[in-house]
Amino acid sequence: MKNYIFLYSILAVLVSCKDPVKVGDTSTEKTAITSALKKDKETTIANPYQDGESQKALFKALKKKTPLTNEQLLAALPQHIHGNQPIGEYALQAQFQEASGMYGSAQRSYTFWIEDGSGSKAIVRNFYDALKFKNQGPEGTEYVFAEHDGYQTIAFLQPNIKQNQISFIYNNRFKISLLGSAAADTLWSYIDFENLKKLNQYQ
Repeated sequence: MKNYIFLYSILAVLVSCKDPVKVGDTSTEKTAITSALKKDKETTIANPYQDGESQKALFKALKKKTPLTNEQLLAALPQHIHGNQPIGEYALQAQFQEASGMYGSAQRSYTFWIEDGSGSKAIVRNFYDALKFKNQGPEGTEYVFAEHDGYQTIAFLQPNIKQNQISFIYNNRFKISLLGSAAADTLWSYIDFENLKKLNQYQ
């Protein structure tokens, strides 16, 4: 009889020691996971505008690229904007990694830009930063951030002077902009993507 009592006593001690350890381990594991998730969430909240790894790689790669020449940029300008031809002999110009053209007439003109974001220029970085911060302009103007045909675009609206501009990044390198009196969505429809394919050779 004493032997049975002794065995029961040992079993009771073993069970009472085992259960708290199991519960303790599970509780510690859950606490560690919760802590890690909380830390990750806090990091995200603390750095809402931090560059992603893919963007960091893009910016680094652009710095190593050789900017296009003025002649190469000029060759990529469109021959017309929605049927509107360049205005005058000096309508198309290029300098400092940027080519621009004025089209239409003095009464109704359009200005088209190609900016090369390679080398030391921070054109692409500045565009993506603008998408993150979504700042607004002076009173009477408005920035509109939207997606058009898979491209992230920034439109700058100036209703008081009846001028709007829409911009986007092409091939992760070139900032393309079009300025005119038409609505931003209409300006977007005037961009000749077939002509922009001339830039595809400069990846």
